[in-house]
Amino acid sequence: MPNSSSKQLELELFGMTCTSCASRIERKLNRLPGATATVNYALEEATITFDPSALDTDRILAAVRQAGYEAVAKDQEATSPQLTHHRWPLLVSALLSAVLLGGDLSIWSIARPIALVLALVVIILVGRGFLVTALRDLRHLTGGMDSLVALGFVTAFSWSAVITIAAKTSEPIFFDAAAIVPTVIYLGRWIEERAKVAARSDLNDLQAKILGDVTVSRQGVEMTIPAKEILRDDLLTVRPGQVVPTDMTVTAGESAVDTAIITGESDTNHAGPGSTILAGSINRDHLLEGIAITSAQRSFLSQLTQQVAQAQAKKANLERLSDRVSRVFVPVVILIAIATFLIWLTQGSIIKALVAGIAVLVVACPCSLGLATPIAFLVATSRAARTGILIQSPTVLEQVPKIDTVFLDKTGTLTDATLALDDLPTGLSEEGKVLIATVAQASTHPVSRALTALSTLRAPVEAVRELPGSGLVGTAGGHTVTIAAPQYFNIETNQASRTIACQIDEQPPLLFTLHETLRKGAKELVQTLERSGIEVVMLTGDRLSNAQVLADALGITAIRAGVQPGDKAATVRGEQATGRRVAMVGDGINDAQALAQADLGIALASGTDIAKASADITILGDDITKVPSAISLARATLRNIHENFAWAFGYNAVAITLAALGILNPMLAAALMASSSLIVVMNALRLRRWHLQPSSLEVAETPTPGTFETRTTTEQVFD
Repeated sequence: MPNSSSKQLELELFGMTCTSCASRIERKLNRLPGATATVNYALEEATITFDPSALDTDRILAAVRQAGYEAVAKDQEATSPQLTHHRWPLLVSALLSAVLLGGDLSIWSIARPIALVLALVVIILVGRGFLVTALRDLRHLTGGMDSLVALGFVTAFSWSAVITIAAKTSEPIFFDAAAIVPTVIYLGRWIEERAKVAARSDLNDLQAKILGDVTVSRQGVEMTIPAKEILRDDLLTVRPGQVVPTDMTVTAGESAVDTAIITGESDTNHAGPGSTILAGSINRDHLLEGIAITSAQRSFLSQLTQQVAQAQAKKANLERLSDRVSRVFVPVVILIAIATFLIWLTQGSIIKALVAGIAVLVVACPCSLGLATPIAFLVATSRAARTGILIQSPTVLEQVPKIDTVFLDKTGTLTDATLALDDLPTGLSEEGKVLIATVAQASTHPVSRALTALSTLRAPVEAVRELPGSGLVGTAGGHTVTIAAPQYFNIETNQASRTIACQIDEQPPLLFTLHETLRKGAKELVQTLERSGIEVVMLTGDRLSNAQVLADALGITAIRAGVQPGDKAATVRGEQATGRRVAMVGDGINDAQALAQADLGIALASGTDIAKASADITILGDDITKVPSAISLARATLRNIHENFAWAFGYNAVAITLAALGILNPMLAAALMASSSLIVVMNALRLRRWHLQPSSLEVAETPTPGTFETRTTTEQVFD
């Protein structure tokens, strides 16, 4: 069981050829003391959490080698998967296989000894890898897909070689099958390998954003270093067209900065002295200088890619099911092949028995089962990250179709995260503005941010604490400042205004009126969810009468009002107790408990919030319309996984049956097997074409979100 002292190790694995290999490594690692391991066949990676007092890296690597594979600790830099299937052996083998096939079809004549040599060359070129893996499996008393393939073409070659050497010209030979089977499957692996690289390219593109050289100044000395070596407090120079290599605060220069890496859209923002720019943003116009506020390894973009990679290493329940099936797949197929051979042999035809048995071995494909879930999740999460959506775990996909209720936080989610002050109260001095702004800056709540804007000056702060459910109280510049709802001071206010009271020492409280604006896209979000059959509920700390104004503007009929921040999770739990499947959408700050409690938590978070997000899905930036888009992508991904499973199970059931009945010859069986896992990969790659629109949550017409301004009262500051 992992504890606070546990370490996590990520490995790159080499030598896996099918999901049985991944299962074997995973079982081997999980037998180590204090270790919990997950192996991802699609990524060819392993993640191990272990107790360093009981285990070390060398012992973990040794366990992988004992299982018959190689591993190295994963580098944090962006790396391209190593391609192990090359073109020239494939071309030579394809040519020789075509020559053998032409001889079998009597297009031309080939002497049997020459056919033996040609088939042997093909086996050496493209079949050697299957043989090495099969021998390794035999040594460990296990089996995988390569064992089935090798057993198939070795049986065909051995039979044919014996017949040729014995000069039994009346007996048929299968040198063409012995050559074509490994060639066709090698071709399938060659294509599949490159398809996997394409599947990973979105995440690799993200990682590549922070690679390359950058100009920095250290102690007055200017130098050019790799971006990965940037340290906190380095002085950076970012020229027009360059990518910002790490999170930085601008100290000199002004320019337009493209933040598409964060929001998923080409948003251009102005940056000048004091502005914070996140890694991956593109400097469009003019030279900028700034101070690195993180090292490159701890930048927002690095955290994003690491979290996506960590999510891809996790397993969904569907994947665990396929792992269990794959574990017994090879032994079952071998038994079916033996039974097929014996049954056909009783019919008096050893040739027919041999052909059918080989076809069963060759046509079976456990890889399509093992790839069904991880390859789809790999493509989807990488694509989502490029559009500003972070999916934390594959189990999220399994929750989305069950959601029937969505709780929407009001302040900061349905309304803009900022509030504006109306006319300032009479009697407010310049010193009062400074004191109130100083205490207010201790909170990130929209009300506090509005009060922080009262002054750019700050007084010395001694202490600030929260008044649960009411506001803040602090000591600044020798004065006690209390910021709270009017009711805290027993002040009655107009129900139609959002009012906050600020008291300095024992002076009469000053009343500030603020107004909020409906967030762009909020109405579109609500209508899209409701038209898809999902009940929308507003969750807020405001009084019911005040929340109703906003709800009416959005068309929301269900409201949970007057809910304290600490009670939001209980409200979600109460709804779940009635049998409802609940999603919670919040700003990720004071909604953390509710987001964690919900069956599906969706947080709107800025880049700096990403590392502490407690939601299942995190929307980067402020575009609330990405919420149905995230649900749409999750549904599309789950549908893609179901399609992959339907194909994988259906293919194996039908193909093995046809092979056992003698309908498939080994060459056709090889072509079908090679195409099986490739079809799964290509189907998953369709998710790369997904784009930001709620395609699975379509509405008859998309409403144009209008501007809405309301003045409401709150019983508490922290909604």
